[in-house]
Amino acid sequence: MKRFLFPPLLILLCLSIVRNLRALEIQGVNIPPTTQLGGETLQLNGAGIRTFTLLMVPIKIYVASLYTPFMIRTPSAALEGSAPMEFDFTFLRAVGQGDVTKAWSSQFEQSVSYTYSGFERDRNAFIGFFGPLQNMGVEQVQFVGTNTIVIDQGVKKGSIQGRDFQKAFLSLWFGSKPVATDLQKALLGRDTITAGR
Repeated sequence: MKRFLFPPLLILLCLSIVRNLRALEIQGVNIPPTTQLGGETLQLNGAGIRTFTLLMVPIKIYVASLYTPFMIRTPSAALEGSAPMEFDFTFLRAVGQGDVTKAWSSQFEQSVSYTYSGFERDRNAFIGFFGPLQNMGVEQVQFVGTNTIVIDQGVKKGSIQGRDFQKAFLSLWFGSKPVATDLQKALLGRDTITAGR
C-alpha cells in the first residue's frame, strides 16, 4: 500500500515547487521568480501593490517585490534579515522629481522605527539618489554586504554604507508603523498577491 502513496505525494511536491517558481504578473508588471545579486540567486519572497486612498478612491501607485536567499514570513524575521536582499518598486504611473522626493520623505518620516547617529544624513543621501520616473519605471534597493545600493531605472545612483541604514530601511516595511500593513503581508508572502516558497 505504501508504494502507491509515495508517487502521488512526490508529484504534489514537484507541482508545488514548479508553481512557486512561476513568474507573477501584477497590474501588468512581470515579476520573475528569481534574481541574481552578489553572486547569489535570490528567490521571490513576496510581492504586492502599494495603494493610496484619495477622496475614498484607492489609487494604485507601485508594485513592490522582495527577493531573499531564504523564506521570510514574519516581520521580526524580516527586521533581522541581512544581505543579500533586493526590493524592486515598479511604478504604475509617471512620477515627477518633486513627488518622488516627497513620497520617500513621507515614508521615512511616518514609518521608520529604527534610527541611529547619522541617520538623517544617510536618509537624505538615499532619497537624493532617486529621480523622476517614467510609467513602469523601476527603483531598486539592494543589500550587498553592509552596503545599501540604489538603482534608479537601471542606473546605479550610489550607495549608503553600514548595517544601521539597512535596519532603518527594513523598519519602513516591517517595523511597528509599516508603510502599509497589506503590503507588508504581501512582501512576507502572507496574502493573495504574493509569491512564496
